[in-house]
Amino acid sequence: MYGEIETMNTTNRLVPLVAAIAGVGVLSIGGALAADVSPALQKVIEGAKKEGKIELSSGPRVLGSGTIEPDARAAIKAMYGVDLDFRFTPGPAMGAMGNKIRTEFRAGQKASTDVWTAAAAQAEPMLAIDMFVRPDWPSLLPGRITANVVEGDGRALRVTTGMPGILYNKQRAPEFAKIERMDDLLKPEWKGKFATTPYAAGVDVLAGKSVWGEEKAIEYMRKLAPQVQGQLGCGGEDRIASGEFLALAIDCIGAAHHYDQFKNILDLHVVSDNAQRRPYYILIPKNAPNPNAAILYSVFLSTPEGQKLQAKHWGFDLYEYPDSQRRAEINTLEKKGIKFRDITIDWWSENEGIDKSHAKLIGALRSAAR
Repeated sequence: MYGEIETMNTTNRLVPLVAAIAGVGVLSIGGALAADVSPALQKVIEGAKKEGKIELSSGPRVLGSGTIEPDARAAIKAMYGVDLDFRFTPGPAMGAMGNKIRTEFRAGQKASTDVWTAAAAQAEPMLAIDMFVRPDWPSLLPGRITANVVEGDGRALRVTTGMPGILYNKQRAPEFAKIERMDDLLKPEWKGKFATTPYAAGVDVLAGKSVWGEEKAIEYMRKLAPQVQGQLGCGGEDRIASGEFLALAIDCIGAAHHYDQFKNILDLHVVSDNAQRRPYYILIPKNAPNPNAAILYSVFLSTPEGQKLQAKHWGFDLYEYPDSQRRAEINTLEKKGIKFRDITIDWWSENEGIDKSHAKLIGALRSAAR
């Protein structure tokens, strides 16, 4: 089991002992979707069987939460022979959830969730605190989980790729697909025709020193605020579909146009000078109630079957996998000349001070909107 097989090496990193035998061979277990299991993963499976459940808490749709649980439970049972009791509790947004886990960790309490999902903006600051486990991810799913999808010194596993853009009602406002650059939104013809998020989603990257820098991004936000119809949080796609808002610039993840109820109503337009690939990561708290179940669930979400469920329930999957829906989308846009920035944990760290700049962007948006 995970809690019983960790040891410390000379650099103080947690190293699962089973990593040494990860490449020896695989085990095969029964079930319609039976998977090959590495020795490292078999240890985790045995621990997950004893735990018997997984506690999940997040905002709506994160990792497909709220709808994915029955499908995931059935697939994990078929693939790994583990019948996990999924217990989902609606929770706050990613950043607030991370703060909650930090408070619980410092207080010596069990985490409210076995799995935390976050983008670089939320994950990078939390990595300063040694409160997440370091599974040897490649040994758990050899050949599928590779070093290029693991970040944060082994603590952060990429599971999906966000692609923020302008989410718009293609039936009522197809003209949003013609916007070429972020500055276009400042033109008179767009005034009062779109919403923005109250937390400057997707615009935060512009404040990075490798992009526009703080000063230019804040000035842009001051000019943008009078242009907007109102503010709309990510997750308000139904209000765009109803026509209450024609568009959201910029949305959080670029996935709502894939949801079944919106496929014929909404579309996403990626603006050329703000094209982003934003990995979303799984991090497992050291104080997780069910750490083995958390690792098994994370591994499952990295399999082709798990990725299909991510696309079904959250609307997008991981770019790095060749068979992914998101990879096909991004490849199509790249052929049209769109160049993407990879907003990874390393990128966020290298753009020092971007957290404070982001807070100033939000302040500029709010003050200018009054």
